[in-house]
Parts: sequence; structure tokens; C-alpha cells
Amino acid sequence: MGYVLAQFLLLVVIVWPLVSLKISIAGLLFILLAVFIALSALMTNRPGNFNVRPHPKKTGTLIVHGPYKFIRHPMYSSLFFGGLGIIFCQFSYWKLGAWLLLIVVLALKARFEEKALCAHYPEYSEYQKSNKAFIPWVW
Repeated sequence: MGYVLAQFLLLVVIVWPLVSLKISIAGLLFILLAVFIALSALMTNRPGNFNVRPHPKKTGTLIVHGPYKFIRHPMYSSLFFGGLGIIFCQFSYWKLGAWLLLIVVLALKARFEEKALCAHYPEYSEYQKSNKAFIPWVW
């Protein structure tokens, strides 16, 4: 629960308040990328299977298609890119610090979640070996 709370608090710091936004092509592109990744993840991993907490649902199914074919945590990736886009559009050191902390929190949350996924789905460890966690071909 601590990871989820930290994640949402950091997201609030990044997005609040949305005043005096600058138009930034890079920022808008990162935000559009984030929306695309998030929507494709939600369309692939339906809400009945999806869990915001880092624990697999007992009746859940391991999803390895759609964006999950390329990265193991597309929703986390969408938060990385969306937060970066907001920083490009409304820079502050507070937002930058919160975004960097968000990356750390989500990386730790992913490690915790993956231990549970390995225990719940025997095939998950093979899936881990063939896919990056957040950014295809990079991380």
C-alpha cells in the first residue's frame, strides 16, 4: 500500500496545479505517448484483471500481448512519459524532483510486484527474460 500511496502523492505534485502551461512540442509528444501506452494497456489488460496494487489477482491472467509484448509495466511507463511531458510544459524543480522520485518508487514497486508475479505465474520468469520492464530495448 505504501508504494501506491507514494505513487499517487508524487503524481499530485507533478500535475498540480496545471496553470500557466507552456506549449511544448516535446511535452505534448510525451503526453500523447503516455496516453497511447496507457490506453493500449487498459484495452489489453481489462479492469477485471488489472490491479493498481502490486499484487496479482487470484483469478487473474498473465497478459503477454499488446504493449505487454514489448514491456512488462506499460502503465508505469505511461506515468514516466506523462510526468516528463508535464515537466516540459510546466517546469519546476519540485515537479522534476517528484518525477525522479516517482521513477524510483515505480521501479521499487515493479520489483516487489514481479516477485509476486513469479510466485503466482510460473511462466513469468521466462517472460521477464525476454522483455524489458519499462522501455523496450533500453530498460
